Amino acid sequence: MNAPVSHIKIDSRLVLRERAEARAYLWAAGEFDLHTAVDRLAVDAERDGINTDTAQAILAEAFGAVRRD
Repeated sequence: MNAPVSHIKIDSRLVLRERAEARAYLWAAGEFDLHTAVDRLAVDAERDGINTDTAQAILAEAFGAVRRD
């Protein structure tokens, strides 16, 4: 049996970026309105201690990369 790994440091900014990209695609597909898509991400970024400017830049990049038709 393997022992649990407790020394792994997860980069919260990377997690936010991945989640933002996924939500941006769902927003583009019409699954979320824009506020629903970003509000949860903003709350989680604050909880994880991500600087507001950094979080906004990550969200802007992710949502700017997709287009809602």
